[in-house]
Amino acid sequence: MKAKVIVIFIFGVLAALAVICSIFPADGITIGNIKLEFPNLSEVLAVKDSHNTESGDTTGVMPTDPEELFKYQLEHMKTDDKDSFMEFCQKNPARFHMPNDDLAYFDSLFIAMENAESAPMRILHYGDSQLEGDRISSDLRERFQASFGGSGVGMVPAVLRGGSMTLAQSSSQELPRYFAYNMGDHLSDGRYGIMCQVAHLNGSAQFTFRTTELEGVPHSKTFERVTMVCSGSGSATLIAGDAHVEMRDGSGSSDKGLKFLSATLPSPVKKASISARGKMEIFGVMLDASTGISLDNVAMRGCSGTVFTITQRSTLEPFFNHENVRLIILQYGGNSVPYMNKEKSIQGYKNSMIAQVKLFQSMAPKAKILFVGPADMSTNVKGEKQTYPQLEPTIKILKEVCAETGIAYWDLYEAMGGHNSMIKWVESNLAGKDYLHFTREGASKVADMLYNTYMMYYRFYCKRVGKSPKTMNAATDSTNKK
Repeated sequence: MKAKVIVIFIFGVLAALAVICSIFPADGITIGNIKLEFPNLSEVLAVKDSHNTESGDTTGVMPTDPEELFKYQLEHMKTDDKDSFMEFCQKNPARFHMPNDDLAYFDSLFIAMENAESAPMRILHYGDSQLEGDRISSDLRERFQASFGGSGVGMVPAVLRGGSMTLAQSSSQELPRYFAYNMGDHLSDGRYGIMCQVAHLNGSAQFTFRTTELEGVPHSKTFERVTMVCSGSGSATLIAGDAHVEMRDGSGSSDKGLKFLSATLPSPVKKASISARGKMEIFGVMLDASTGISLDNVAMRGCSGTVFTITQRSTLEPFFNHENVRLIILQYGGNSVPYMNKEKSIQGYKNSMIAQVKLFQSMAPKAKILFVGPADMSTNVKGEKQTYPQLEPTIKILKEVCAETGIAYWDLYEAMGGHNSMIKWVESNLAGKDYLHFTREGASKVADMLYNTYMMYYRFYCKRVGKSPKTMNAATDSTNKK
């Protein structure tokens, strides 16, 4: 074949491909269960950008390697002058997005943290499968307890579904359990309680709780106060070694109200059992210290965060009235990302999330609320791992929810590096091969970033009011670590 014919053939093929590129539908063609896609001309001719920071919320050139990113963020948190604080609060990707740019939003929380040794307080950390096994929460809890006092793993289900890194649980019999989210049977009356799940006891059972030897979280290894949150009629005894302590309710509620059957042991323990008798709904068991901060991990696999309004309010509100809950963390959005492709679904999710936030605000007026947005998530886009196309629009919606309801937002997506950062986290063994969930080490990094941001604002609060930061162990702030 002559060279001239070959050249004409090659250019003819390229021309045909160019025509197909220009006329092929951008969203592809679906034939039965098969979807055909073809790149458009702009994609073929474009020079790929290895890292895209669309938000413009960067301070200097952001590193793409996770370890370099952590070092970069810590360096920008080592500050003690007002101008540097303000620059962090206005530009740093790890900052909090405060309602109406109110830098004093968390001031009452900081005061409560400082007073936790004399007035114990709680932090509720709600989220989806990113929190399963006490991931993220366990490290965040350790940082707070080391700095402001407290011990124990906080609130757990009477019967744990799935494993936990910090606690082993068992029960003498299998109890019927019901969930507000898609993990089991549901209830028509919505009596799920503060953990959005409930166990029904009709007779007697013994529940045993034993802390694990997980490294890096020494404050989670012991507890001294045990409280069973329940309703109905019955009694319970706390057993720890030779000690048998009757658990008493101080709430004064009726059989249909929420009860707090509680007992305090003479010294901290690693293992204890509850022997319960009667007909009761058991909403959770709190394993705490008598002072300091408690942080509860409430992980709901597959949940979009819209189940609180279907939970009967009478099983929620008394908890906030009884416990000194000063911070509620809502970490959702990831499970909704794949479905955010139509205006109707986007607006519906926004309206539902606004309703959830307003419910918490009405039940817990003293608590501050922080929404932690979804992490970067990768999917196959035209044969390559890339950030979900719907992720950034979902984050935009969640920021609007926070702005309209007057709560704070932490952009985990930007804090971890933004567009396509999950790929780097997987390569660094900080996230799993599903390109969605953090590993134990990655979850610990996320907890450190979040805690360090809290402490950055806490130090700024202290500077604004003219006092020195009050912590039990300043070294816990990882901005002070090497």
